[in-house]
Amino acid sequence: HNEISEYLVRHPDVKLAFQPGTFQFKLGYRKLKTIYERSQVFFCNVNEAHRVLEKEGKIEIIELLKGIHDLGPKIVVITDGAKGAYAYDGKIAYFMPPYPDSHHPFERTGAGDAFASTFTSALVLGKTVEEALMWAPINSMSVVQQIGAQKGLLTKAEIEKYLKEAPENYKPRILELGIKN
Repeated sequence: HNEISEYLVRHPDVKLAFQPGTFQFKLGYRKLKTIYERSQVFFCNVNEAHRVLEKEGKIEIIELLKGIHDLGPKIVVITDGAKGAYAYDGKIAYFMPPYPDSHHPFERTGAGDAFASTFTSALVLGKTVEEALMWAPINSMSVVQQIGAQKGLLTKAEIEKYLKEAPENYKPRILELGIKN
C-alpha cells in the first residue's frame, strides 16, 4: 500500500477506483489515508462502511456516504445487497434499486466485484454517476445466477440490451441530504 500511495502522489493524474478487502480493512483508514484521499471512486458495503468509519449501531446511509466522502474519495458507492446501492459525489446522493430479476440468486460470490467493476467501467466510458448506477446492478444480477465471481459477467452490448428492456422505474432516485432514510 505504501508503494501505491507513493505512486499516486508522484502521478496526480491517475484516477483510482478503490474497493478495500479484508487486509485493507484490518490496516484501517489511517494507514491507507493517501489511498482514500486519492480515490476517484470508493466501493464498500454497508457493514464495511461502518468498519471504515469505526461506527457501531444504526447509522443512516447519508451519514455513511458523507463520512467516507470526507476521507477523500470523490465518489462513494455503498452497496446494500439485495436492497440496492447508494452513491454520493459530494453534492448529490443517489439510491439505486437492484435490477429486477425473476430468478432467485444461485450464489452471491462476486456480486460486489461485478458491481464495482461495471460502475468503474461505465465511468471510464464517460457515463455519469447516474448512468453508472444503472449499469452496475445488471452485472451483479447476472453474476449471482452462476457459481463464482467471473462466470455470468456481461459485455457492454449485453448490459445495454438489459437497459433497453428495463422497466421505466429502473433509475436512480436522488436522496435528500438532510433527511434520514
